[in-house]
Amino acid sequence: MESIFSPKGIVERNESALRNLEQLPLKSGILRGSAEPTIIELNGVKFTVDILAGQKTGFFLDQRANRSSIQRFAKNMRVLDCFSNEGGFALYAASAGAATVTGIDSSEHAIAQCKANAELNGFSSTNFVCADVFQALDEATVRKDRYDVVIVDPPAFAKNKKTVATALKGYKELNTKAMSLLESGGILATSSCSHHIDEESFIEMLADSARKAERRIRILTFQGASPDHPVLPSMPETKYLKFALISCES
Repeated sequence: MESIFSPKGIVERNESALRNLEQLPLKSGILRGSAEPTIIELNGVKFTVDILAGQKTGFFLDQRANRSSIQRFAKNMRVLDCFSNEGGFALYAASAGAATVTGIDSSEHAIAQCKANAELNGFSSTNFVCADVFQALDEATVRKDRYDVVIVDPPAFAKNKKTVATALKGYKELNTKAMSLLESGGILATSSCSHHIDEESFIEMLADSARKAERRIRILTFQGASPDHPVLPSMPETKYLKFALISCES
């Protein structure tokens, strides 16, 4: 492979807890060469990717197409991006001319990356906050904050089949809070990367969230991962990502 691609560096990121089940060691580091942070550009937006310190590969490519889909709803809008990670959704909203973009993540490293990426692109409408998302949404509700677009892209809540029921409660709570902050006619962009949560359960959860938030919803778009993440019929877990763009009415 080295002779084919001639990489500047090869990085090992064998840190998944699943390796413990196979009694394999957890390892991370540089196998060959060097691996400094790298700048990439996707659909006109630049990101600094830290392969060594970032989550997994340093950038989540499976949401690539879904991130850019937010642009058509963001111009002149107030946008809230929850679980911002490296700022993907937030920066695409900013690139489309959002009036304000607020990003929230509990990771200080992620927030630092968000701010650096916003500066890299010259975006001045962004504000990134390091906080617990659930608590931040509660505080926003108390302040009676309102947004035109809310994005929730949380980590996997269901790590195995035993945690599905608890995970669905978490998704319901999260989406209910998000819907409650939207102006009537606002857009909720929501996703789940838990392959144990199937599409039917995910949509049912959204309906439950809407009832609790006293909102009428319409699913405008429902899709999965980007095209370079194909679904294999023999491996149902490859159909793990659910992403919906939803119109919420009072």
